[in-house]
Amino acid sequence: MTGIVIPSLGGRHLVRCLEGVAGLDPAPRRTVVVVSGSAALQARSSANEEYLEFDHRLGFAAAVNAGIAHLGDEITRVALLNDDAVPAPGWLAPLESALDADPKLAAVQGTVTDSLGAVIDGRGIILDETGLPAQVDRGATPAPEPPGPQPRVAVSGTASLYRVRALRETALADGSIFDRGFGNYHEDLDIGLRMRRLGWEAAWVPGAWASHVGSATGYRLGWRHPWWLLTNHWRALAGNLTAAALFAALPTLLRGEIRAVHTLAIDNPRALPTAAAALACIPWIVVRSLGRTSPGPRLYSLPEVE
Repeated sequence: MTGIVIPSLGGRHLVRCLEGVAGLDPAPRRTVVVVSGSAALQARSSANEEYLEFDHRLGFAAAVNAGIAHLGDEITRVALLNDDAVPAPGWLAPLESALDADPKLAAVQGTVTDSLGAVIDGRGIILDETGLPAQVDRGATPAPEPPGPQPRVAVSGTASLYRVRALRETALADGSIFDRGFGNYHEDLDIGLRMRRLGWEAAWVPGAWASHVGSATGYRLGWRHPWWLLTNHWRALAGNLTAAALFAALPTLLRGEIRAVHTLAIDNPRALPTAAAALACIPWIVVRSLGRTSPGPRLYSLPEVE
């Protein structure tokens, strides 16, 4: 049984997202929209959706946790959709089939394109040569799709499907599934690494198309947008690697941080001052993340996929 969780700040893109969900075949058993913050909710498209509303703004991780908890025990698979993502009518079926066919798979996603379907937004998450999380095939032409499924380190929370049992097995010491400390960005990498520690796998599968406006809410988050982007991959890696593995990868990761700052600064004037603060705080973030308790042995190297 599949449920869908859609975290939202109540923006205008939610209408199209819900229209896409309403057109899914097969349809999900339940759809939960988790709306938080001061923005007015602009979409209640049908009685088929359930709404959780919070006056204070939740980050992506906390909103997803609330949605999964609300779905309860009857749901065995949970799909995550950004509120600015629109699934194609056949999006869900290949993802469900992939999980049904391979008991080792915990998380799957298909091809996510930009809103026009002209270029690829991502086909799952890997770590690049500098240890930064990267969306496979980003910027490439969408068709033809490669044969699949193909292994990934993690799948993107933009449009993905998870096995609920695997999510619950990776729960943190306080019972949280997604780590609320991430706020937004790279919490999907963290959950992928935590699943990997327990022997679960992630994959991209063909035929599951969705479109994505892309960072539709990111720049509304002020300085937090570059802060989360620059610090949360450290939080994910330090939370899942051994201290020795993290130390061995340090030169590589620092090169990646410099590259990330340069890329962000091209379009975001907040990036440089935020980067200075982030670099000063990274040692504290690393120490705290190394002390985080979660199931499974820590990884002895940066994960790769074949």
